[in-house]
Amino acid sequence: MEIDEFVSLARRWPVLEALREGPLDRRDLQARVGVSRPTVHRQMRVLEGAGLVSKRNGAVGLTPVGELAATEFARAFDAIETTTALGQVLPWLPAEAFHFSFARLRDAEVVLPRPNDPFAPTRRMLRLIHAADRIRMVTYTFLPEGNPATRQCFIDEEQCFEGVFDPELVDTLRADPASAAHLEEQLAQGTRIAVAAESVPIILTVADETVIVGAVDEGGSPQGLIATDDEVVRAWAEETVGDYFERATRLTPADVGVRAVSTDSGT
Repeated sequence: MEIDEFVSLARRWPVLEALREGPLDRRDLQARVGVSRPTVHRQMRVLEGAGLVSKRNGAVGLTPVGELAATEFARAFDAIETTTALGQVLPWLPAEAFHFSFARLRDAEVVLPRPNDPFAPTRRMLRLIHAADRIRMVTYTFLPEGNPATRQCFIDEEQCFEGVFDPELVDTLRADPASAAHLEEQLAQGTRIAVAAESVPIILTVADETVIVGAVDEGGSPQGLIATDDEVVRAWAEETVGDYFERATRLTPADVGVRAVSTDSGT
């Protein structure tokens, strides 16, 4: 297919999309697509000429080839949408830490903040974490201060949580009485939390089979979230979390206000 032919058909994608649910008469098709009758007529003529639609019993429907084309166009537009969203998140991510091809993220879920919902990425992360049985996390920050859920514990007793925190994050938690008390409570319940050996540049979570990568700006405001169950990305994430744990220092309840003990003892 020549590029100009592809562009011509792509411009008529709304018609193909409308017909994916089944045949429509011209009036219903016009209403569904939201264009004038002459425009629908012209688009139908092009699509009929390409063998993608046909008239049946007074209605217009996709041919078998049209169904295939509609499916492939849907995939292409989904990929373009994902790629565009990834481009907006990438500036806030340590891309050099991702030891896999970004092509593995073609089917990823990308959540961006919206003007009327600036915490959309954070809330999606919480939903994914709430639904998981096991959570493993490496992070340098928690939820932004402006989010009402910041002080809400998002780990249930039935869940298994393991986390490696940036040293500055641990100091911040220790300095806040409420956060320190919550941290001590989690440690007393057996939650495995350790202090990273060096500064952590990434917000990475493995929630069951799902890998979650968070992105925030310098002020801590969420700039996006990437979630994927791609097996290659998951293998990278598990290895990354494991590497951080090997070099981290594990916390105990007594260490919250005092010191940390090595993960080599009592792990």
